[in-house]
Amino acid sequence: MSDIHQKEPQADLKADGGKLMRDEKGLNVSQAVSQVTTDMLKNNPFVPPTSGCPVNDLPNELLAHIFYVGMEMEEEGPSEDEIEDEDEYEDELDLLDWASDDEDKSVPKRAGERKSAGKEKADDEDEDEDENEEENKLILPFQVLVSHVCQHFREVAIESPLLWTSLRFQVGSSLDKAKSWLERSKGHPLQIEIDCSSDDEYEENEADAFTQDAVADPLFSQSNPSEAEVPKNSVPPHLTTSQISEIMDITIPAIDRWRLFSITANYYDVIYLVLQRFSKCPSAPLLEILEMYHNEDCEDFDVFSPPELNQKFLIFGGVAPKLRSVALWGVHLDWDASLSLLNDLRDLELAYHADDVRPSFKTFSNILTSSPELETLSLSISGPAGTGKDWGITPIGIPSLKSLTLCHHEPAYIEALLPLLHLPNVVELLLNYDSNEYTDFALLLAQPLPGRTKSLLAGLDHLKIGTLPSKRDARQLMLEQLVNLKSICLNCVGDEEEFFTRLMELKATPSESGTTHSVVFCPHLNTLMTTGVDGTTMRKFVEARKQGGAPLSKVSMSEEDHLDEKEETWLRDHLDELDFFEPSDSEEEIEMEIDEDDMSDDMDTN
Repeated sequence: MSDIHQKEPQADLKADGGKLMRDEKGLNVSQAVSQVTTDMLKNNPFVPPTSGCPVNDLPNELLAHIFYVGMEMEEEGPSEDEIEDEDEYEDELDLLDWASDDEDKSVPKRAGERKSAGKEKADDEDEDEDENEEENKLILPFQVLVSHVCQHFREVAIESPLLWTSLRFQVGSSLDKAKSWLERSKGHPLQIEIDCSSDDEYEENEADAFTQDAVADPLFSQSNPSEAEVPKNSVPPHLTTSQISEIMDITIPAIDRWRLFSITANYYDVIYLVLQRFSKCPSAPLLEILEMYHNEDCEDFDVFSPPELNQKFLIFGGVAPKLRSVALWGVHLDWDASLSLLNDLRDLELAYHADDVRPSFKTFSNILTSSPELETLSLSISGPAGTGKDWGITPIGIPSLKSLTLCHHEPAYIEALLPLLHLPNVVELLLNYDSNEYTDFALLLAQPLPGRTKSLLAGLDHLKIGTLPSKRDARQLMLEQLVNLKSICLNCVGDEEEFFTRLMELKATPSESGTTHSVVFCPHLNTLMTTGVDGTTMRKFVEARKQGGAPLSKVSMSEEDHLDEKEETWLRDHLDELDFFEPSDSEEEIEMEIDEDDMSDDMDTN
């Protein structure tokens, strides 16, 4: 404690003690100090009350709700607004990071380090060691944590089914623990998430960490602790098909309670096994979200591989009446038989499908038109099978659609598909085409398609461009059409920097008071997100937009782009909001980050 902080309570104690001795004759110094100290500590939150813990007087229902809110806050993590200063954040105790020796003993640990936006890592060896220690710390889920506080908390937590409805499986997961959670969830809807993914770096560096977690983590631990003694090279880097089969044995009997099912895998044999098991299930009555991600690298999308696993399944008997969100990456179904399953959707994502396992154009059209409330559609190396000559000329009308993502198709394919998509109310568009030449596609975006009065770009509020190789004239036509655009996300590390540069262009406009300047493109733009733009260039951009009468209110920059303290101060002084984000490894994983409230308002008014 500093001298100042020591002197303040000492001065208060002396003054209050002297006053007490004057008011109450007969008190000596020791008695006065004792009474004043007692009064000072009476309402001190760090001193336990003599009458017992007040939280124990709360109704169990309220305490259970507090536990539930705490669990949700843990899953969401701290917001940027809550983390205003890195040092202050590091000094706080983070409930996300607690270590445990066994299920009945838990010890709080320091929160992991958080790198502030734009801050470079130090090269100091001691700091590197500290970071490694932080990364290896075990995390105890919040609901398990509170169940270890005391017997009363444990009883309330275990009898609160909403705390036990999310089951996440990965290497080291305990099936016995999963069974306990299923029992504690007491019939409530379930979220089932399975992670079978791995990568080279993970296989080399993390296999032994999983072995340690298997014994030390009381929630996700191997049923047989002796397995932790298995040599590093023999530890599987991801869940095996036999382990997936065991997980299915435990969870499928509760399929009538599934609300969400999500699986990520690098190899299709795992996906095949899950589809096979799903094909034997008669229905999934409460399922709302289905996500199946097959992430295996593939360069040939003409024919599905491996061919021996190319079986088209009908899952859940085609019965999932509450299904609203579907994401299938490299995972195909019996599309024709699944029409009863893939209807009334609100979100649909199809990605990385070989041509021979895609739905026919007619079936693809039926899937989209049978969902009159479809709001989000994402197509990445996927869509109807065949080419434009196989599709006819009848457009697919989706008036409900608000958000569209198009990525990585061959130019001829997307140039044939786009005119057949009638999307009059799309307000958000994400584009990412990183090879070939897409000038003709850009021109299609910038002109009214047959039977329509305006281009797709003219109605946009939000646009994200990862890469779009095209000629300068096509880019200009695109910018000219973005008359209503409010936010744009640009990857400026390639030719797409031209979009950024041209948004700074101004034109002179005569007026009664003299010549003024206005922006040439996107007069309503107020939000900008960039990768590959440094602080000096961003300042010029902000100044130009303000001079042109269209000032920005929010800027988001990649934390890897250079920005010195002076530039950051200037930008904060001239913007309503400045923040930073960590760029993803691949452009297709970078989603457009827009204000959710603004997006919701835009959709409501369209």
